[in-house]
Amino acid sequence: MANERITEGIVRDHFKEDALFKSVKWEEQKSGNKRIAELLKGESKGGGKGNGYPEFIISFPTNSNYLIVVECKATVQKHESKNRDNAKDCAVDGVLHYAKALKDEFNVVAIAVSGQNETELLVSHFYWKKQTEEYSELEDRKLLHIEDYMQIFDDQFFISDFYTRDIAYKARELNEEFHLRSITEDKRCTMVSGMLLALIDKNFAEQYESQPSIKDLGQSMLSAIDAVFEAEEDMVRNKSALIAEFATLLNEPLFAHDTINNTTTHKTESTLSTAKDFIAYLHKYVFPLVKHSNIGYDVLGRFYIEFIRYAQSQQKQGLVLTPPHITELFCDLAEIRISDVVYDPCCGTGGFLVSAMQRMFKIAGNDNKVRRNIRQHQLCGVEMRPAMYAYACSNMRFRGDGKSNLYNGDCFLHEQLIKDNHKPTVAFLNPPYDVGCAGQMKFIEHALNAINPQAEGRVVAIVQMSCAIKDEKDLKAAKARILAKHHLKALLSMPDDLFYPIGVVTCIMVFEANKPNAGRKTWFGYFKDDGFEKRKHLGRIDARDRYSAIKERWLSAYKNQDEIPGLSVRKEVTANDEWCAEAYMETDYSTLCDEDFQKKIREYVAFKFLNE
Repeated sequence: MANERITEGIVRDHFKEDALFKSVKWEEQKSGNKRIAELLKGESKGGGKGNGYPEFIISFPTNSNYLIVVECKATVQKHESKNRDNAKDCAVDGVLHYAKALKDEFNVVAIAVSGQNETELLVSHFYWKKQTEEYSELEDRKLLHIEDYMQIFDDQFFISDFYTRDIAYKARELNEEFHLRSITEDKRCTMVSGMLLALIDKNFAEQYESQPSIKDLGQSMLSAIDAVFEAEEDMVRNKSALIAEFATLLNEPLFAHDTINNTTTHKTESTLSTAKDFIAYLHKYVFPLVKHSNIGYDVLGRFYIEFIRYAQSQQKQGLVLTPPHITELFCDLAEIRISDVVYDPCCGTGGFLVSAMQRMFKIAGNDNKVRRNIRQHQLCGVEMRPAMYAYACSNMRFRGDGKSNLYNGDCFLHEQLIKDNHKPTVAFLNPPYDVGCAGQMKFIEHALNAINPQAEGRVVAIVQMSCAIKDEKDLKAAKARILAKHHLKALLSMPDDLFYPIGVVTCIMVFEANKPNAGRKTWFGYFKDDGFEKRKHLGRIDARDRYSAIKERWLSAYKNQDEIPGLSVRKEVTANDEWCAEAYMETDYSTLCDEDFQKKIREYVAFKFLNE
């Protein structure tokens, strides 16, 4: 006899095996969310006055606007009625009944499932947008991954923010395990990247569990990485440097010895078992995300940020990785087009290129020919550090990039090659900060010079605020050379703790290439509050879902070149002037209140106390 519990078990097992399951809230036939409970009050499917609940409710701790609800029935004969008006007996009718009640306050993906086994399972999907009267039915007829359901909501910032927290959580778990076994910070991301790359190779993915020794496992992993890139020989410009970086892993204690010490248990462990456990964890919880993700998210970059969060040595090298919401903002500021060729002269882990690629993919829709051309010909970058170069190549390879056009070396020596062979129309960059202010401006100058002179070129860079305001001879000379040929279209003062925990104050500069600055004004924006807040273990996150509205206001003012008291001002500047909104902007006193005054007094008292 058909049993609905069997259907529920199939659905439950499907979601619990999902790579993102740990980061969602899963509830069965009830909800601790007061908003959900209130909306389902009196919504019994039988038409009575009792409360009603679907079999499963999936919500997202990072954003309270979205829900996934699931209703199950034992037999496919009970999948749906002709008029979808039998909520008590039919899966489709029932899930739409609940979605209708919830759509007043949520965007709802509704899933109806019936059947007793995978072969006969019948699945229907619907999307009921918040506060609308009509739902849409989706074509998919099988259970999807949580990531796929998130894409239905079509909110890339929500997805990116969700991934930020999910990856941070997983990186912390791995980071702790690496730390317990004294695996150094500078090798952790190389190890993660190498293991993930090796898993692309089908033979390795199927056979790593059966490797008889740690030496065999290490060699197998390296051979798999080589095979992944050998499949498309022209994909990596500096393959020898890439393979050499991953080969260093074989000299690490985890792969060079048979045992390794656990500093917590004070016992020795088998390196073979430990390494297999690491690979298995990545295979289940991370590999599906980097391999199948449709969002512009730099997964390896996030791992790297977590691994070096307290590693002072990397801060001294001037390495500051750009937050994902800023790489997205760059695409908006440059108004990325489907025909653009995007260049990053110091590409790090490839975050800017990933965001640019994803933005162009969104414009291209399902046109695979255009997408292939974007992958093969419209992205290029240079990275000096071999480890960073390896991560960037890995990032692009995970996204099916057939010809990354990434170079390992000095971008200044590659300038003519980039200009002649790739003809960039847009450049994004976050130059190393240890080169000083004049040095950062020289990176911008290089990017502007590499832009195709026949194109309406744009360069967007995030640099230290001191580059915009310091009175230094070499800095002014670099700025004068730039302004003689190019227009400083905009400069945005960014939040002081944008790169937390690294203490660096930054600004974003937007240039129009090959348009002399003389006679043209610059739009200055005061973008100090992006809505993000610092949270333990997570860094800066959009905890209150404020950024979307703030960004919309920013971009509206930027695109319209509006002058708004307290936010923006326009002024023509030279190399000798300060390039920041604070120097020219009117104060909007209408927003001040008693609380602001009290806050400043408290800050002043605290300052005096700490310094005296």
